[in-house]
Amino acid sequence: MGNIIQLSKSSPTSEWIDMSNQGTDCFLELLIMAANDLEKTNHQEKLISFLKDQKDINDIAPGTAGFKLDEMPWCDETLIDDASFLICVTKEAQSESVLSKLPYKVNTEIVFPWLKQFAVLIELMITASER
Repeated sequence: MGNIIQLSKSSPTSEWIDMSNQGTDCFLELLIMAANDLEKTNHQEKLISFLKDQKDINDIAPGTAGFKLDEMPWCDETLIDDASFLICVTKEAQSESVLSKLPYKVNTEIVFPWLKQFAVLIELMITASER
């Protein structure tokens, strides 16, 4: 059983990020480590804490760590800045400086498309909120 990350409950399956449990662990670990290297506001720290919680859930109960972006603790007042921050986190997560911190070799051909799709979902969320 794996995990699915999607924008919302009504997201088409073509937009889903469907990952194995091990892949989810790597994906979240990269995001968390990348965020550690960046300055964060209190709201941004809450978003990263949400990702940390999902990683803990995946460690305890694999296959239950999937989530919808619209369930994350976004703040309406800082949505654009926070979303931009998370997009920067996805880019930083693909950097050699972050990858080299892991004690294993990341299969970038699998994980990088997930990180890029996560950034796309964040951008879709911003677009939807502007309507």
